[in-house]
Amino acid sequence: MTEQTTHEPFDPVSLEIMWSRLIHVSEECWLTIRRTAFSLIIGETQDFGVELLDATGNSLAHSPRSMPVFNLALPRAAKALLAEFGENELQPGDVLVTNDPWLCAGHLFDVALVTPVFKDGRLVGHTASVAHCSDIGGTRDSLSVREIYEEGLQIPPMKFHRAGVPNDDLIRLIRRNVRTGDMVMGDLQAQISANEVGARRLLAFMDEYGLDDLTELAHVVQNRAEKAMRDAIRAIPDGTYHHTIDFDSVGTPLRFTAHVHVRGDALHVDWDAPPQVERGAINSTMNYTSSHTAYALKCLLTPDIPSNSGCYDPITTSAPDGSVLNCRYPAGVNARTNTGWFVGPALFGALADVLPDRVQAFTGLPVIVGAYGSDEDGTYNDYLFQGGGQGAGAISDGNSGLLFPTSAGNTSIEMFEVRTPMLVDEKRFLPDSGGAGRHRGGLGQAVVVRKLKDDGRPAQVTALGYNVDSAVPGLHGGGSGTLPSVRLVANGEVVEGSAMRGIGELRGPEDRIEARLSGGSGFGDPRERDVASLQRDLDEGYVSEAGLARYGARLDADGRVTRGASGVDDA
Repeated sequence: MTEQTTHEPFDPVSLEIMWSRLIHVSEECWLTIRRTAFSLIIGETQDFGVELLDATGNSLAHSPRSMPVFNLALPRAAKALLAEFGENELQPGDVLVTNDPWLCAGHLFDVALVTPVFKDGRLVGHTASVAHCSDIGGTRDSLSVREIYEEGLQIPPMKFHRAGVPNDDLIRLIRRNVRTGDMVMGDLQAQISANEVGARRLLAFMDEYGLDDLTELAHVVQNRAEKAMRDAIRAIPDGTYHHTIDFDSVGTPLRFTAHVHVRGDALHVDWDAPPQVERGAINSTMNYTSSHTAYALKCLLTPDIPSNSGCYDPITTSAPDGSVLNCRYPAGVNARTNTGWFVGPALFGALADVLPDRVQAFTGLPVIVGAYGSDEDGTYNDYLFQGGGQGAGAISDGNSGLLFPTSAGNTSIEMFEVRTPMLVDEKRFLPDSGGAGRHRGGLGQAVVVRKLKDDGRPAQVTALGYNVDSAVPGLHGGGSGTLPSVRLVANGEVVEGSAMRGIGELRGPEDRIEARLSGGSGFGDPRERDVASLQRDLDEGYVSEAGLARYGARLDADGRVTRGASGVDDA
């Protein structure tokens, strides 16, 4: 635990106000990016995060709406940048940058920008942001790559601004290596602006409260967050808890196992994982694996405590060197979500027996449709994110059409249609797609995207479907959600299943992408679902008459849901 101070420097009321103010500052940074970003993936889907850091790079606060996996990855990136540029090399107006997947958030698209904050000539903290830029160069068929050199521009720790002056050499290099330079640079500028807003607000906050630095306040809020996490871990019986999860990557079944070791007030997760893959770019760096691990555990153990570095100090993570969860450079990593998104469900499964009221069943994973090309308005390059059904829990059904374990939103159809020459023909919930259980999994979606018109300019499309071959069972007897599917219909031919995970081409209005997203898995014995809930499911179209059989139910002579052979509810 961080060294405790010998006295409480802040009274409880003042501390609560100050801690809330820090979160509010980070939220203002988040809103700045949201409102000024150029791309849909940042401005609409919200694939970004912001942090306020102390002088050493430890997290003080982040926006509650930040992408969860960035809450650990961004401070780690900041520390790597600070290790490269010592305090004596920093000056007001500097902005540091990297997208190194082993130092940052796991693939090249996520670019971290860190702005040191000075007060009276002394370094007192940092504002930081990381966002998924719309393009980083390289191939668009990322699942065919064998090494990171094919995936795009690698930015080692560098200075994006030096004493307030943009690094024009680096900016020219980035522009030359991406497809839509104005969009990418606009997004990076949104991050810089957010960092600047955070720096100004942080200094104003310090002036208001008469703080010369943030050291004492940082210790207090980090210690309190750490104590809450240690208390929560201590409440779990000592022992080792295991769970194995199967999933498919690029047509190859994979399996890894979580071993959760609880000893007193510390928790260690040891991953048993297969070797990194040579083709398919689904490898996860240790930074990314650790971030997903800590996020899932934070959700389980201290969901009501504002997050900072103290929350994560009691949690450690390991995985075999050179494995799919701890890959070595220069492995392909662009599609690392296809692995990292299974980390949380494996942990929930491991702790399902000791924390049955907190865990969540598997959530149907998103489908991401990307469209790239040119039309009469110029070059376009944007993404349509759509979520599956959330897994059910001990006290509630899962939500439908939700992106988890990210905090990203479903991309606005209208915005996607404005920004690309595509038309979303269909978007609806899929009845019976949610896993059966005492609590039902959320529903997946059917989404159909086609080319708007035949203008002689083909659109290159990517449609990434995850886990199309492996159903993930629910928890405590719950059933799995339906399997997803993605298929491309072009030139009268159909490419579907795991084959439709690379790049395709749409030329006219008859060409389309058809995606069916999985529902979430169920929680508990389906026969324990109350009849009133089943009746509501039927009335709202969430469950069909045929689907009632999974719950041991049927319709009686009056068309009402019932159980029992004679129409008498015997549940």
